[in-house]
Amino acid sequence: MNYSYWLGPAIRTFTVFIIVVGAYYLISFSLPLLYPFIIGWVIAMMIEPLVQWLERKVRLPRWASVTLVLFLLLTLIFSFFIFLVAEIVVELTRLAEFLPAFLNKMGQLFIDTFTRENTDLKRIMDTVQTYLQKNPQHQQQITASIQENIGVITNKGTEMITGILAGIGRFLSDLPYLLSVLVFITLAAFFIGLDWPRLRLKLLRVIPYRIQTTGGMVIQDMKRALFGFIRAQLTLISITAVIMFLGLVILKVPYAFTIAFVIGLVDLLPYLGVGAVLVPWVIYLFITGNIHLGVGLSVVYGVIIVVRQFLEPKLVATNVGLDPLLTLISLFVGLKLFGFLGLIIGPVSSVILLALHRAHVFRDIWKFIIGKTPVSP
Repeated sequence: MNYSYWLGPAIRTFTVFIIVVGAYYLISFSLPLLYPFIIGWVIAMMIEPLVQWLERKVRLPRWASVTLVLFLLLTLIFSFFIFLVAEIVVELTRLAEFLPAFLNKMGQLFIDTFTRENTDLKRIMDTVQTYLQKNPQHQQQITASIQENIGVITNKGTEMITGILAGIGRFLSDLPYLLSVLVFITLAAFFIGLDWPRLRLKLLRVIPYRIQTTGGMVIQDMKRALFGFIRAQLTLISITAVIMFLGLVILKVPYAFTIAFVIGLVDLLPYLGVGAVLVPWVIYLFITGNIHLGVGLSVVYGVIIVVRQFLEPKLVATNVGLDPLLTLISLFVGLKLFGFLGLIIGPVSSVILLALHRAHVFRDIWKFIIGKTPVSP
């Protein structure tokens, strides 16, 4: 066997492997230390077209243009956050006022349901009670099973409440740190945006042309994918709100527009989405005997789920620039590997891999391994 023939490719393969592993560990180590400045760099890059427009059209100096754009961006973010917190506080206040009366009503409804004579449920209960009296061994098993299930439900409920309270506590304790990180991100975005032309020229002098071409292609694809993903989600939310509005109008539900708008926003919630509102609403309607509205909302909910499942892969594919089948695969794989964040990580990873493929990075690496041509000129 000609070992010298395989020695060169083996060494170059090992070199590529070491570079990839080293880059992974370098990024893993440096990212927690540098992420405010990386985010600041991304913000400065994204606001650069608007800064140039203010410099060119309004004749503002660069420092004033960067300051104005960052001020508007921060104002928008803080306004949204304050509005969100205010809405949560208002809704929690209303819930605190509504919940006691609702629980009393539900308790009375259950009592009436189980104690009312000459009903199907009462007859079923009497039949079950008679059977258990004749078969005490089954009664003991059922009682033990009920107690076990009640214990499981109690433990799960306690864990959920404890987790929520712990999460709120962690958020409040981390709030000063988050605010300090926001200050660093803002300052980094300001100084990078202020010196963007000079920093860009320095980078272009240092980075080889091949890497500039590849990096530029990846960045452009990422920009298109990011804005395309946002556009796709806004389209899906709008479709959800329109279907909900039409369904509520047909069912003659008051405040149809407001409810549809709120449900459209709730559609952004991970895992829950529209079901966070409609499922409890439908259950309440069935319990209180409003079968017509409960069935109608169930149909509307089913239509929303079917439409979203049908349109989401195509909308994401069209706006992000991926093949529909590849988008579906990346969404599923991302969801299985990373949970809800995988719905973003999956398509983004596919976009990066396709951008590297279009820039012939994998082809150049293969040529380097087999010894035909170096990776960089």
